Amino acid sequence: MLPLISVSLEARQIDVVAGWNKPPYIVTSDNSGFEIELAEKILARLGHSINPIYVPFGRTLRQLKSGRADIVLTVNLSHEISAEYLTDEYVTYQNSAISLASRQLNLHSVDDLKNYTVLAFQTARRVLGADFANATGEHRGYLEIADQGRQVRMLLLGSVDIAVMDRNIFSWLRSQLPPAQQKDVRIHNLFKQTTYRAAIADKGLREGFNRELKAMMKDGQYQMLADKYRLAITPDSGDYSNKASSIFPGTAARNNEHVSANMLIRQQRSY
Repeated sequence: MLPLISVSLEARQIDVVAGWNKPPYIVTSDNSGFEIELAEKILARLGHSINPIYVPFGRTLRQLKSGRADIVLTVNLSHEISAEYLTDEYVTYQNSAISLASRQLNLHSVDDLKNYTVLAFQTARRVLGADFANATGEHRGYLEIADQGRQVRMLLLGSVDIAVMDRNIFSWLRSQLPPAQQKDVRIHNLFKQTTYRAAIADKGLREGFNRELKAMMKDGQYQMLADKYRLAITPDSGDYSNKASSIFPGTAARNNEHVSANMLIRQQRSY
């Protein structure tokens, strides 16, 4: 059980735990990214300051359960946390299976992944649904890692057949690599969107977070932040306009889309 401690009315520093580097959502080098900045702005509206703490994604909730953190970002009901500690939804990821275009892979269901080596993000089996968990449960060619930059590098080097990750994260990390590694890829749209919340044990702080999140959605501050990082975000909770642009425009209607290296470079330069 998590402790229910009432939050002080006085301004204080709030420990916010997030997974390792996941740009454009979380950028550890300068404590930025959409999720970090959103939490910072919400806390500022509540009169508090933020103290970001970064740990491997699979260990984030341990910090809350042990009392070493006030807030944990990027969690949902698929994680081992009671619903009563979760805030409203604040961000949506679009995970995809990504392969080199030169491989000419055509994937039509998650069951097709059994035929290839797959490198996924930590906790992917938890959050991507029962079909994905079943397809990868006994697959010896499946691995989850915390370093998503390594996912991108191994895919582009041809060390694995498929990387399973959010498309915005892939594009951002890929753009940091040398031009020689900017290879064409194919996006396989096998997964539904995954919506995330924050976990907060303190009831007063959790209610305040939800209140200011809704206020930011109403006054346009949320949308401004989404536009800053060019995220395709469609959370179902709150008053949100659904106005956001994707750096992979038009992929939703097609299951296996070829995306050229030049296209990704042009899109990334718009940040």
